[in-house]
Amino acid sequence: MNKKIIALAVGSAIGAFGASAAFAQSNVTLSGALNFNYGMFDNGGAGFATAIPGSAVGVAKTKYDGLSNQESQWAIAGEEKLDGGMTAFFLCSTTMDITGGSASNMCARNSYIGLKGGFGSVNAGNYDTPAKRVSAMYDPFPVSAAMGQGAQMWGATASNMGNGIDTSKNNASFSRRQAQLITYDMPTMNGLDASIAYSAANEASANTNAMPVIKPRLWSAMVNYTNGPLGVGIGYENHQNYNPGNATTGATMNAGGYTGGTDTLLQLQAGYSVSSELRLSGIWNSMKYGTVNAAGADMSLKTYGLYADWNFSGPYRLRAGYSVAQSTSGSLGTAAAPVTVGSFTANGGAGDTGSKKIHLELVNHLSKRTELGLAYAQLQNDRGSNITIGTGGATSTNFGEKTTFMGMLIRHKF
Repeated sequence: MNKKIIALAVGSAIGAFGASAAFAQSNVTLSGALNFNYGMFDNGGAGFATAIPGSAVGVAKTKYDGLSNQESQWAIAGEEKLDGGMTAFFLCSTTMDITGGSASNMCARNSYIGLKGGFGSVNAGNYDTPAKRVSAMYDPFPVSAAMGQGAQMWGATASNMGNGIDTSKNNASFSRRQAQLITYDMPTMNGLDASIAYSAANEASANTNAMPVIKPRLWSAMVNYTNGPLGVGIGYENHQNYNPGNATTGATMNAGGYTGGTDTLLQLQAGYSVSSELRLSGIWNSMKYGTVNAAGADMSLKTYGLYADWNFSGPYRLRAGYSVAQSTSGSLGTAAAPVTVGSFTANGGAGDTGSKKIHLELVNHLSKRTELGLAYAQLQNDRGSNITIGTGGATSTNFGEKTTFMGMLIRHKF
């Protein structure tokens, strides 16, 4: 059914395009943003070496100062007006990192090509899923780096990832910039927006019909409604045969006995602008990993985040957030033999696998495009959890430990 909806939209676009004979000059723009943090990272104390109760004390991590990139990029976008009310458009976004980090391929961030008109728009490329896009409308913080919550709220951040077959695709993540994604966005109607997307099954090219899992695939959808100061949204994502526990090695899905399963995300969010200076918002997620291993064991958990974005005086703004990952439940793992799924620990519902995080930014808008500020983040793990503060800084921590970042930030848009 979902494929038919997108196919009809594509067909409508092709039909209108075929009736068009004249082409206008393309309009191309350059834009971007630089976003960097510098400060002290504390990966936590000794804690415990494993999630197993009674396990040995770990080794305390080193505190250090770090300069980290937080989703900086530059982008080329363009569109061309066509006859029949059609417009062809494209976007090529590329990472920009002045810290000397790894070079990024051209168009390795949100990038696509598409057609739009009265029917809405259709695009294909490397793009955030609809569920991720709707969450960004209600979260004033990024998903990655020290101030991000990708690991705690959605299992991991997955950038430029295809469908989960092998262990390199961040298979448990529900915060995805998905490769080979085909997306349909309906036209906005009286404050209502909706989007649906699915991933092409490129990874199946080397598989045979004799294999237990042939075509991993992602489906994602969102609906958002805005009416004056109020906004509400819902996101849903479905991963088919994604192997979230990395139960196999290699791309054939045979080595570890994983025979396929379905993992789902249900996401609710709401926001309210109390005034032109203050907006309050929240996100609630329910994630279920339906079949994680050959025995058919499952894992579920819920996470939520509460946020405030307050322009309290002239150029000064305070952003605050509090996010929680509750303990996992389900049949996967035991207290004596826990299993890792993304950034979460499954212990058969024995508990004590959650975490809590606070994040604060106090910024001064030096202009409409530049802000300078102070930042603080702290993530406290339960005894059976070892989620880190974020990428670009702390990369590992012991179980039951607290990780922190305190420093300054600078952002510039062009």
